[in-house]
Amino acid sequence: MARSIGRECAFAAAAGVLAALALPGFGASGLVYVALVPLLYALNRARTVRRGVLFGLLFGVAFFAIDVRWSLAVARFNPLVIPGYVLLAAYLAIPFALAAGVLVWLSARRSAWTWLLAAPALFVLAEFARTLGPFGTGFSMLHHALYRAPWLIQSASVFGSWMITAFIVATNVALYQAFRERRVRFAFLAIALVAAQAAFALLPTSPVENTGELDVALLSSNVDQAVKLDGRNLPELTERYSALAEEALAQSPDLIVFPESFLPAYVLDRSELLEWLANLAWRGNTELLFGTGEYVDRAIYNAVVLLDRDGEIAGRYWMVRPVPFGEYIPGRTLLEELGLGAWTWSLLPLDLSRGTESLPIGGYGTPICFESVFAAGARSFVRNGADLLVTVTNDAWFDGSSELHAHFAAAVFRAIETRRWTIQVANGGVSGVVDERGRIRSSFLGEGVVVQRDVKRLVGMSFYVRWGDEPLLIGLSLLLGLSVALYALPRRSKKRGE
Repeated sequence: MARSIGRECAFAAAAGVLAALALPGFGASGLVYVALVPLLYALNRARTVRRGVLFGLLFGVAFFAIDVRWSLAVARFNPLVIPGYVLLAAYLAIPFALAAGVLVWLSARRSAWTWLLAAPALFVLAEFARTLGPFGTGFSMLHHALYRAPWLIQSASVFGSWMITAFIVATNVALYQAFRERRVRFAFLAIALVAAQAAFALLPTSPVENTGELDVALLSSNVDQAVKLDGRNLPELTERYSALAEEALAQSPDLIVFPESFLPAYVLDRSELLEWLANLAWRGNTELLFGTGEYVDRAIYNAVVLLDRDGEIAGRYWMVRPVPFGEYIPGRTLLEELGLGAWTWSLLPLDLSRGTESLPIGGYGTPICFESVFAAGARSFVRNGADLLVTVTNDAWFDGSSELHAHFAAAVFRAIETRRWTIQVANGGVSGVVDERGRIRSSFLGEGVVVQRDVKRLVGMSFYVRWGDEPLLIGLSLLLGLSVALYALPRRSKKRGE
């Protein structure tokens, strides 16, 4: 018995490892179509729902322990990150544990179709649940494995990126059933599911219209986070970015984009810095977009500011969804009442305040850093009139880790979901440009200037922008309900015959 459950635990954990290897950072993307097979094997052999929950938890912990390992890069600033990483991996695994428990409960029916209906719904609901609440995150989604395969992910413009996860899970279930029952029809079903997933690429692009084109200069930098945080380095960093900006001006762009909070200062409160940037815009006859902190009415905001071609402030956006434990402490007031005020202060002395709306500035939707890994923010920008998405970010916190690639992968899905060209400009991370079909037009890691010509500004709404996640979530919930019905009906028939 102990040997049996030990083997099943190993299979469940191995599935988590395989799934993590498929995601950006390792990039063995093809593994995502078979990674869940060992977990399904373990769940099929589980004799109780409790064991199913255990196997799902082991899968999730192994998966997240590997995929969010990049969070350990921040331990150089605060060693409390290490126990936080352990708790994070366990917390994020909980939805998968619950999904696995439900699958084991349904497995009493021993119907291949029950799992084919239920598993995609449960895994999508588990991924969706991980985005909710103050600890929600949009990283580590199964569909991120396919960010370099645009021909497989076009369904995101119709039903959102979780539709891709549903296809992936269903394919895994079909392959497992082919292995378990030794029936070729399930192998053909797996092929058909991938073909259906790819068929979305044959559909005409959502009804969008090109209203103009821009030459955009991306000022990517590689300033170490410790250097960036030290205000004494302001003169040196200003000179460094000034050199990059002059290089960009020489190529006559229509828009220059700096990274998030690129200087250790509140730019709008420093007249000499604002005049320098305004002069750049005026001399180059170009718009200029940059990130900065902003202090207003005793509140601090993470902001993106747009200067027009005359160097005047044309608009600003305040971050709506700051980073938990990085830009605010969830439940700080309660923790202080419990006597943990000193602990919260050691993590973060002050919380950033939140903006209230995802409103574009000058037609640009500008999710800041962490916000770009959530579909809802980009969708709101486009619904409010954005014709181009521009993310400014500072990924130097994670110092060459897999987070850099995982963050850029999210830009691909935001582009397809909204049918908007999407630009990311990073300090210490990947900067690049993605077109409305998720094709990476340019990407680079390091410091320098890249000018992307003919970036399209598009109007019109994709089905996903118009309707959001509700159609998919309702449809998957109905499938889950149907799988429960398939489980329950035979049991009722047996009782009636007794």
